[in-house]
Amino acid sequence: MKVNRLEVPVLNFWVAKSQGLGPIVDGRGDGSVSVVNGASGSPEPYQPTTDWSQAGPILADHWYDLETVMLEWLGPSWSHMKEFRENPLLWLMRAFVAVNFGDEVEAWPPDAESD
Repeated sequence: MKVNRLEVPVLNFWVAKSQGLGPIVDGRGDGSVSVVNGASGSPEPYQPTTDWSQAGPILADHWYDLETVMLEWLGPSWSHMKEFRENPLLWLMRAFVAVNFGDEVEAWPPDAESD
């Protein structure tokens, strides 16, 4: 699957893998992703593509790498492009996955179609 085309929830899964969080598909029936809370041991929803509190630390720690990927994908005016402005976390989390796994990842869930 092409990383720059990943959508939720697959993208949330790969972001969690990029952070070494051991993502699990939870029982909500829509393919939602959870990670295990280290303190309580219980699964918690993981949605950095829509939750700024989960995405913020990633952005802070990896900004320069993310910016490099965004420049490659969308060019020097990437931050002004409509597709980016409409959903910045989606694009930035895609860039984070690309930093960690390259331009393509394995299909997930197993029955997902490849690009």
